[in-house]
Amino acid sequence: MSFLVTESIGKYSSVPTPPRSPTTPMTSSEPTTVIFNADGSSTAVASTSADDLDDGSDFILARIEASQKETVSPQKPLGITGYLASGFNKFARLGSTSKKDQTEDDSHSDPADDIDWDFWGKIINNYDDMARRQPKLLTKKLQMGIPDSIRGTVWQLMCKGKSEEMEATYRALLTRPSSHEKVIQRDLARTFPKHPHFADAGGPGQESLMNVIKAYSVYDTEVGYCQGIAFVTGPLLLNMPDEEAFCVLVNLMKEYHFRGLYTPNMVGLQLRLYQFERLLAEMFPAVSKHFEANDIKPTMYASQWFMTVFAYRFPLEIVFRILDTIFAQGLESIFRFSFALLKKNQAHLLSLTDMQALLDFLKNGLFDVYVDNVNALMQDAAAVHISKSKFDRLAAEHEMQLARTNPELLSGDALRAENRRLTAALKKCEEQYEVLNKEHIELVKEHIEMRTVKERVEMKVEEHEITVEGLKSVLSSERKEAEEQVKDEMERLAHKNFALTTRNEELQDRLDRVEVLLHLEATVKTLRGN
Repeated sequence: MSFLVTESIGKYSSVPTPPRSPTTPMTSSEPTTVIFNADGSSTAVASTSADDLDDGSDFILARIEASQKETVSPQKPLGITGYLASGFNKFARLGSTSKKDQTEDDSHSDPADDIDWDFWGKIINNYDDMARRQPKLLTKKLQMGIPDSIRGTVWQLMCKGKSEEMEATYRALLTRPSSHEKVIQRDLARTFPKHPHFADAGGPGQESLMNVIKAYSVYDTEVGYCQGIAFVTGPLLLNMPDEEAFCVLVNLMKEYHFRGLYTPNMVGLQLRLYQFERLLAEMFPAVSKHFEANDIKPTMYASQWFMTVFAYRFPLEIVFRILDTIFAQGLESIFRFSFALLKKNQAHLLSLTDMQALLDFLKNGLFDVYVDNVNALMQDAAAVHISKSKFDRLAAEHEMQLARTNPELLSGDALRAENRRLTAALKKCEEQYEVLNKEHIELVKEHIEMRTVKERVEMKVEEHEITVEGLKSVLSSERKEAEEQVKDEMERLAHKNFALTTRNEELQDRLDRVEVLLHLEATVKTLRGN
């Protein structure tokens, strides 16, 4: 059997390498729809009816559309796909065994052999495109679970949570105090008391949980702290580093509307409970009437389901699987799991006639039937059919009801939203001011340095000019002295030459006279000889 070393976001693990299986292709016989992308290109995808998308695929498409609308800049946040895909592409084979060794004992086959790595590779390479093209296939794969080794990577892709800017913000927030620190510290030990990573007081797990929750309480002062946030943060920290978990938590709060579950007025939680109550009466009327007869309200049991995504009771391995679906389809997925739980336990719920016994079972015993069979939970949840249009209609009804009964809540919520927007704008302006101020200080420093350099250069120029003038003066005086010396020397030579010429002429005259005398003497001797 081959093995791969997987570099996921924030952790390294070894997982068996299964044989690659091709992703189910789209045949030419299937009806297709052309989707026009933001860049002007078009994509042909298999057409699906509303009934075909009842498994939750419509929520996947809705999330993709919403995430594209929420993206202000045309750029992807810091090249998120390329960055995360690079981690997946670093799978490298370390060794292999013979096929005989692989098939020697089929009873010991690795579950990872069933993972379609080709499909998940395409998901990491371009999640949005794959989700638009094959939402039903993605839904089926999510029901089987995202592979553990790349779960953190895929979550970040789904929510577009990778942001270096937000990570820098997280590191800055860690240096600031929070008014909720004591309460957060108190709740750490009882958030995941039985999980080994979070069980030790002062251990790395509790420290990470403390850091992320504290940073968020400073980041979002209106929400501050609620224990439900810790139950959402814990699963994130088990799949990615602290700073990335903070970025994903911020995205869950903003883009997935978790924030409304934890605000002081809990307007988001009120909406979800209203939708839950209406859907419960419609889908399970017997259970709904039984709850009413025993004075059981959704606020008494379902609030925890939404605020903790069942993490207060379910093992985290099951919570991971639930979050797989939430990241792809949105917060509405919790309704599917909730109604799957109620449907599975319907007979037992109807047999309980005591209010306290009902509440105890709803808060604790309801989950036991799926603890050892998470795949059955995923399948049963997928079988719960609730359309997005129904959620939208119930949300509109709830808003109208609030407008009639509690209009100040809506107006107050709108004012708070506007205040958050203005606060964010102010914060952005302050950050830009800090950047500009730093640039201004640097420019002033550079200007002063340039002025100093200029003054030094000017002083050097003046010194050189004085030196040049001095040299010119020296050269001029030396030239005059040289000219006078040459003139004197020429005159001396002229006089000397004149004297020599005169002397030469005198010697020539004397020579001529000697020659004449010698000639006369020779003539006299000749005459005497004769």
